[in-house]
Formats: sequence, structure tokens, C-alpha cells
Amino acid sequence: MEGITTVKISDLEAIHQSNLDLLSEIRQLKQIEEDAKAYTIQQTADMLNVHYCSVRKLVIKGRLFAKYLEGINGKCIIPLWSIKVYLKSKENSNQ
Repeated sequence: MEGITTVKISDLEAIHQSNLDLLSEIRQLKQIEEDAKAYTIQQTADMLNVHYCSVRKLVIKGRLFAKYLEGINGKCIIPLWSIKVYLKSKENSNQ
């Protein structure tokens, strides 16, 4: 036999609202995670399918933002947002 259960509409609306809040939080966390991603020069070169030196030139010219972790001679990382900005500007200049 099946049981019949009654639920208040206000309870369902509260559950729905809490689900929406959780989805919004998840989207924000994904965005923060994406903003925190960074790649080395070699990883960036592999991703863009260009040579290491080409990426170095883009960093030196200021077209790609890069951060040096240990002073000017240390490891260099390039944030994902910088790569996206570069690709968007390159796409717009080709049109």
C-alpha cells in the first residue's frame, strides 16, 4: 500500500529557495576557482599551441599579465583570466 503525505506549499517554496541559494553559491565558487587558476609559461604555450618564446614575448610586451613568484628571476605564472583577455582581444582584432 502506498501512503499519502501532505506538504505545505510554503515548505516547498522554502526548499526551492534554499536550492536556488545553493546553486548561486556553487556558481560563485566555480568563478572564484577559475579566477585562481594560473599556468606556467610552458603550460600557456602548450595551451595556445605556440612556442615558449612567443609567450615570453607577450609577457614582456605586456599583452599577457604575468606574476613572478620569486622576484624578477623566479617562476612566472600567467592567470587564466589574462589568457582569456588576450584571446578575446586577438579575436576582436581579427574581425
